[in-house]
Amino acid sequence: MKKIIAFTGSNNSQSIHHILIQTLAAKANQTQVSTIDLNDFDLPMYGIDVETQGIPEDARRLRATLNEFDALIIASPEHNGSMPAFLKNAIDWLSRVAPQGGSFFGDEKKPVLLVSTSPGANGGATNLKTMAELMPWWGGDVKGTFSLGSFYDKFQNGQFDATTNAELESLMADFERTL
Repeated sequence: MKKIIAFTGSNNSQSIHHILIQTLAAKANQTQVSTIDLNDFDLPMYGIDVETQGIPEDARRLRATLNEFDALIIASPEHNGSMPAFLKNAIDWLSRVAPQGGSFFGDEKKPVLLVSTSPGANGGATNLKTMAELMPWWGGDVKGTFSLGSFYDKFQNGQFDATTNAELESLMADFERTL
């Protein structure tokens, strides 16, 4: 059985992206999905001066963790049209522990599903477009993107409405078929 790792690029403990990731993980039928919290990896803000003091062991541990899986689901908030600094920082550290020209996410390219949500109608779509363009440089093979706008209209009383739930089931099934 293929193994997928899912995480959010948000460092907000109340992030709606955590809900989105957990919902997608629960919809897996053909794969095993594990979630991680990037907050569990102590990664200082990347900079050359910081790097000269040594690569954080948690950067190596994060890459080793990602390497154990066959595919990734990344839920990224959109901050001013781009990924949040928290996620970009993790990617920057992954780039420093990856072999020259190698995948940031492990020993080989990995299939990736990129998702985002927001209270607004755009749902983070601008960020996903940019991330999808960059992902091949980072060692990801984007198999799909999904933007969920108007989160709080679609998620009430602890669950998504029927239409959104069906969309998420279809999204997860489609991603699993690509593996």
